[in-house]
Amino acid sequence: MTTPDERRDTDPATPTDDGVVGRRRVLHVGRDRPIRISTGHRIRHHDGKCSRPHGHNYDIAVTVAGQLTEEGWIADKGDITDVIDEWDHMFLLEEGDPLIEAFESSGDGDAVVVLNHPPTAEVMSALLEERLLSELGSNVTGVDVTVKETGQLCAGVTQ
Repeated sequence: MTTPDERRDTDPATPTDDGVVGRRRVLHVGRDRPIRISTGHRIRHHDGKCSRPHGHNYDIAVTVAGQLTEEGWIADKGDITDVIDEWDHMFLLEEGDPLIEAFESSGDGDAVVVLNHPPTAEVMSALLEERLLSELGSNVTGVDVTVKETGQLCAGVTQ
């Protein structure tokens, strides 16, 4: 089995005789009409107001690069949105945050996603990229995710 890192570094597949299957393409999901999720978080070690629990309506756009499959796509849009939707109406917290225990003791432990890093837009974009790369087919050679937290803050590789 090919790992996601190996897939990023390989040459594109040789197109079939018809020149379509295996051809390198790019798929944009949410570029013109972003995928919107509502998610809470806090940045524990921030000196300002972001250390308090709060939430955002995040706008997310995904670009997937890879080879066309016999089904005629690089990836199924539904598979992409399913991964992103797992964070919709959830609270993202960094491992070790005392709020995790508070959510669990209140009976809302299933509303928390625990991350190994602070739940910033930058971390969110990187984690979504990793997750999508591991979830999508072996024909996928790259994933870029842009997470727009506010009108002034947008994180990701592509703009």
